[in-house]
Amino acid sequence: MELLSLKDIHTYYGKSHILQGVSLEVNKGEIVALLGRNGVGKTTTLNTIIGLLKPRRGEIFFQERDITSMPAFKIARLGIGYVPQGKHLFPDLNTLENLKTGMSNKRDMTELESAFELFPILKKRIKQTAKTLSGGEQQMLAIARALVTKPDMLMLDEPTTGLMPSIVSRMEEVIKKLNREGMTILLVEEKVPFSLALAHRVYIMDKGQIEYSGGVEKLRQEKEILFRHLGART
Repeated sequence: MELLSLKDIHTYYGKSHILQGVSLEVNKGEIVALLGRNGVGKTTTLNTIIGLLKPRRGEIFFQERDITSMPAFKIARLGIGYVPQGKHLFPDLNTLENLKTGMSNKRDMTELESAFELFPILKKRIKQTAKTLSGGEQQMLAIARALVTKPDMLMLDEPTTGLMPSIVSRMEEVIKKLNREGMTILLVEEKVPFSLALAHRVYIMDKGQIEYSGGVEKLRQEKEILFRHLGART
């Protein structure tokens, strides 16, 4: 079942034409990776989906509903959780206060149980301000904050940037666990092996356009495509 669909999306920053006819689909229950070198439009794609940027042309559908012109807060309420690059936490609020910003009922602490089950360290850091957490703990908090909104789809923008290898491995386990439990995930990630270990399907962007789409095993065999667009060899 198709959960998200982008059709011929054109997005600009001022006069700069960043997304030049992007079309992609994410089916319910999938992990889809959106790959590409820095500056090709991956983050712009996520920001356009969630409504932080508005396309000048094209359509976006989520659960068969046209969300192209909706404000970001309404799109989020429809069931899209977004963990942006840089985390965007409230640095002077503690862990609990940051989590509460994503909760519909801020008095119902049972909403936090699944987040603490996924990231037990956050329960130990519940009164610690976000700015004093480690980079890995901040990323866990950012993901947990998105999850307490109970989204149908989670978008992750470079979730492993700056993290130690042990924390990257933990992130891989978490994403796999979320997907096994039914979470649909759209992943933007610079680490190609990390992405290919998780994704069911892959899109590769270059200069604001989708240059490749297909399954992971097919892509592994297309080594020239990986090297040309990502500089990666598997």
